[in-house]
Amino acid sequence: MKSAWASGLIVIGIVVAAFNLRPGVTGLSPLLDAMGSDIHLSAVFLAIIGMLPPLLYGLSGFITPRLYNRFSGLTIALVVMIMITVGLGVRAVVESPAIFLGLSVLALLGMGIGNVVVPPIVKSYFPDRVALMSTVHVGLLQLGTFIPPLVAVPLAATFEWRGSLLVWAGTAAVGIAVWAVIAVLKPAPRSQVSATVVGGSELVRLVKTPRAWALMTMTGLTSFNNFILFTWLPTLLTRSGFDAAFAGAMLALVTAIPLVLGFVLPLLAQKMRTASPIVAAFCLCLAVGYLGLWLIPAAAPVLWTVLLGIGISTFPLALTLITLRSHSAEASAALSGFVQGGGYLMAATGPLIFAFLIQNLDVMWPAYAVVLASVAVKFAVSFSACRPGAI
Repeated sequence: MKSAWASGLIVIGIVVAAFNLRPGVTGLSPLLDAMGSDIHLSAVFLAIIGMLPPLLYGLSGFITPRLYNRFSGLTIALVVMIMITVGLGVRAVVESPAIFLGLSVLALLGMGIGNVVVPPIVKSYFPDRVALMSTVHVGLLQLGTFIPPLVAVPLAATFEWRGSLLVWAGTAAVGIAVWAVIAVLKPAPRSQVSATVVGGSELVRLVKTPRAWALMTMTGLTSFNNFILFTWLPTLLTRSGFDAAFAGAMLALVTAIPLVLGFVLPLLAQKMRTASPIVAAFCLCLAVGYLGLWLIPAAAPVLWTVLLGIGISTFPLALTLITLRSHSAEASAALSGFVQGGGYLMAATGPLIFAFLIQNLDVMWPAYAVVLASVAVKFAVSFSACRPGAI
């Protein structure tokens, strides 16, 4: 198979895969009220559905590198698209909240494996264009985060909430077709990824590396705030007197900012000696956005949302640092598993803690105190996480 055709196919595969790693999360939050009119959604359901994405993404970080012992990255990517399609498609038509959660586990586990498998694929097939392909990867990931909440409510108005959810099963099905072709043709990578397992001596090495912990913590606390906002921003806005359509638009906006910045941050990260000034500025934006949303939400809701969106834009930066701070494809696979695995497990506590605080207390300050504390810790670890040189 000619190199140009192989590279083109892999680019298409990365684009399709990256786009489908978030719609099952952000396309659901604006529809929870509409779902509640057909299916009884308890407080426990709402807490679990917010916790599941980061929890399963975290578990996937430790599972995925082990899959390289038996399967190629191309095969894993194909299975990922099948899991997402089946999980999202079938959950949209079930009546039971428990079954809905079970199918969500299947889809989200596929998304989590996809999170970890794409960076090594980028490193394997484009070792001399990591920044460019990381921009493509991160940009499409953010695009798949931004579009679903923007169109979720309008789609539900036409096709009901089930039809709105089915749209994202359809886009994932396109991914099955693309990765099936790639898996059959098996284009040869330019840099081979061996079976790098986040366990044993490799885990011990990473556990003993402070910078690996710093990058994991920065990534985890970014996702901690991401998933709180993905799950609860519409609710916080409607509680402040805004309607559901506006709340959905603000959720789309908070995901649009990382989309835009995701196209420039990977290139900036490669050119700058350290990205810590960017992280520090973004932490300030995140803190101000939270304070505005808490204390004076009606004064400037769009401004608070924009600041929050800037604040969580360190996620695409963290993904880029995984590849830039790795000296080989094997190291990228190991570091990706460790950082995303531990980071997402850390992030899983966010929606759960936030849900408990806002549903069981009559005041909001404890919930906002938690997120503001997380921003402070993220700022503190960013200097080590962004330091130049391979981890």
